[in-house]
Order: sequence, then C-alpha cells, then structure tokens
Amino acid sequence: MSVFNDPGDARDYLLLASSTFLVFLSHSTIAYLSVILRDLGVEETGIGIVMSAPLVPILAGMFLSGHLMERFGPLKIVRAGFVMILIAHLSLQLTISSFAGVFLSRAFHGFGYGIFMPAGMTYVKGKLRPERMVHPFGIYSSTILLPNIVGPWLMENLYAAVDLTGLFLVTAIPSILGSLLVRFPRAGAGSAEGGKHIGYRHLFRMARLRPLYLIIFTVGMVYGVVPTLMALYLKSWQILMVYYFTPFTAALFTGRFIVLRLLQRFPRKMLVAAGFALMGMSHLLLLLFHSQEAAVLAGLVMGIGYSLEYPSLSVWISGKFDPRERAKPVALLNMVFHAGIYITPVIGGWVMDLLTPETYLILLIMLALGAAAGMGKFSNG
Repeated sequence: MSVFNDPGDARDYLLLASSTFLVFLSHSTIAYLSVILRDLGVEETGIGIVMSAPLVPILAGMFLSGHLMERFGPLKIVRAGFVMILIAHLSLQLTISSFAGVFLSRAFHGFGYGIFMPAGMTYVKGKLRPERMVHPFGIYSSTILLPNIVGPWLMENLYAAVDLTGLFLVTAIPSILGSLLVRFPRAGAGSAEGGKHIGYRHLFRMARLRPLYLIIFTVGMVYGVVPTLMALYLKSWQILMVYYFTPFTAALFTGRFIVLRLLQRFPRKMLVAAGFALMGMSHLLLLLFHSQEAAVLAGLVMGIGYSLEYPSLSVWISGKFDPRERAKPVALLNMVFHAGIYITPVIGGWVMDLLTPETYLILLIMLALGAAAGMGKFSNG
C-alpha cells in the first residue's frame, strides 16, 4: 500500500524534498557564521544576539503563514519563503562588515524561514496517507537538516580559501537552484484552502495541547545550540566541524529513515523521552571529552536523539486535527519549537560571557535529562 494519496503525489513529494535540500544546503553554511563574527571582533554576547536575530521574525512569519495558507494554499507560501531565504543569504555579502546589517539580514532570513516552515510541513502531510505518515514525513523534515553533513564543512573550507570575497554569493548557488525547482510541484491535495479555520487563541486554550507545546519548546532549547553556537564550541576546542556535523546529520537521516520506522509501534512519549535522554548524553560527551572522537560520538548520539523528537511531536499534534484544519496547529507547533531554538544563543551568549562556555552545556544537559524523566509522568501518549 502506497504512502501517498495518489501517484502524482510521489512526484510532488520528491520535487519538494529536493528543492528543500538545496535551499537548506545554503542555509546550513550559516552554522559557521558565529566563527566569522568572532574573527571580525564580535564578542560572545553580540554573537548570541546576531544568531538569535531570526527569533521574532520567525515567530511572525509562522504566525502569518497559517493565515496565508488558508488563503493561498501552502505551496505558494513555500515558494515565497524560499525566495526570501535566498535574498537574505545574498544580502550577507553586503552586510557582513556591519553588526546592524548582519542582524537585519539574519532577521529577514528568519522571516522567510518562518513563512516556509509550516507551509512545507502542511503541504507534505497533505500528500501522505494519515495512517502511514510518520516515516515519510520524518524523511522529508530531515532534508532540512541533511545538508549539515556538508554545509558547515564547505563554509569552513571556503572561508579559509577566499576569506569573505564572494563567500555568500558562492554559498547561495544551491538556494538559487532550489528556488527554481520548487516551481514544478502541483498544489493538489496539499492545499489548505476550504478547510475549517481555527484561531490561534482557540489553540492556546486547548488544554490537551499545552503539554505538547511545552515539550517541543524544550526540544528546541536543547537542540538549539547545534545550529547556532556549536561551531564556536568546536572551534574553542580545536575540533574541526566535520567531526561533529557529518556524524550528526548522517545519524539524523538514518534515524528518520530506518530507526523511526522500526519504532513507530512504540508509544510516542517513550520515543520523546528517549530523544531527550540521547540529546542530553550528546552534550555530556562534549563537556567531558574535548576530542575529535568525542565530537564524532556526540554528533551520532545527537542525530539519533533529535531524529526521534520533531517528527513524533509534529505528527502527534497534527493527528488531533482534520487534514484541512492543520495549517494553524502546524504553524503554532513550529513557532514554539523555533522560539526554543533561537532563545538558546541569547541565553548561551550571556552565560558564556558571564561564566564559562561549559556552563551553558551543563544547563542544557540538566534540562534534557529532566525532560526525559518528566515524560514518564506524561499521560497523553
């Protein structure tokens, strides 16, 4: 039995997955931005502020995305988001020497990302059969992170070779290709038009969803150090980025392609608890052993742990709604998740300046392991 609603949906799924991978190949190179900023003389607190610049625009974009999907359907919003991400990336070539300029570029990037994220997830879910959604949805969402297997390493080597000369123009090429490729999928069954419109206020009042949103916020905080500050940690320990990000991304994709498929029969709260425990262990490995071997193992453990979290929680929440009612619930899920991600560098930069870099990892380890223990008392499984 096919996982798709009709044969054409398989083509649309592959086209969107391919275009998403290309756009986020460019996006993944930004993980190295914290190192570039430090080389330009920006202190940790300032780096944290810049890396957190997408926070408010992402939330605004995701809030708006739910409304726009109801009016135009998700595919048009995906296309618009990709163009915004591309423009923001290209603008870094002009703004990199200005703190305010980089902040604004990152903020606009966040808005484009916020516009895209709920729309992409809603579009893909509309192409899949509900009873077989978890596995293929997990594979699609991994195309956003899969580029981390080469992106940060690519930026590290390009930066060493050409410094800032044309750096962001070259790394924008995959995003240009992805923005062109996304013109080919059909709107079809992925459209949210005609569905029942649920307000954000109503969603916030739904008591059964509040614990799930708290959990996804915590996932965002524990994971958020990876795309924002991890490059800085690795550089301070003289560890090449490839030793962490390549195993992380390989394990993430393997987890969503194979492990998650095998574990679908288990209660979701068990998968989420295991994910928290693994992410906490990953940070602990880096904290205890500042070595390349520890970085490889930490990347693998983080990849598997995170691979259990987002798809499980996303399908858990969206499964409570009719397919045509999912636009705003999915948007809200992503708003809360990314609030957790991008509040991390603000807090982390401040803690790193005030105390030590290791202190913030300790706080994240405690948060992850505490969340894993707390899932045992969660009853909405």
